[in-house]
Amino acid sequence: MTEFTAVASAQRRRLLLIEQQRLDQHRANVVRRRQDSFNDAQRRQQIIAQRVALDAQRIRDRRNDIEFEIEAQLSFEEQQRVLDTIDNDTVFQRNQSAIEDELNSSRDSREAAEARLLRDLETSRNDAIERDELAQRTEDQRQAEINRANRIIERRIAKRDADLQARIDLQFSLDRINNSIGGPLRPQDAVPGNLLDVRA
Repeated sequence: MTEFTAVASAQRRRLLLIEQQRLDQHRANVVRRRQDSFNDAQRRQQIIAQRVALDAQRIRDRRNDIEFEIEAQLSFEEQQRVLDTIDNDTVFQRNQSAIEDELNSSRDSREAAEARLLRDLETSRNDAIERDELAQRTEDQRQAEINRANRIIERRIAKRDADLQARIDLQFSLDRINNSIGGPLRPQDAVPGNLLDVRA
């Protein structure tokens, strides 16, 4: 009887242990499911937050694009308005060719110099010696522009002086002719085909 009681007791303990393990396993499964559910909820919240942030960024980008397009359209309309005003301005149209000629006379040399300067700037940006050389070239270019402006002024002065000298020479010739014929030349004496001495 004692053996039967011991076996029954051992069997009961084993059944209790099995039931306890089953309950522990069930509890662990419940805890794991809750943890998985919590992790899934957190992942869903992160995904939702990321989607919300992405949608907000897309809205901001779209708003910025729209604002840029509006500004570009307004700028284009303003430029077009200015161009239309310029096209319709008769004073500008009369002066435009003269201005373009004057600008074109210096544009070629200036563009070549600017291209050289830009190339030099790109290749000698961080080198002190090359920066000094670039500064010297810039000074040379500035001096060349000054010299060019001075030459233009000198040519204008020389042309004015030549015109003035031509008037003086003409007046001198007329005075000499008048003195040689004994008096001023009357308009009725100037017959077409007569030669006049206009030597200075």
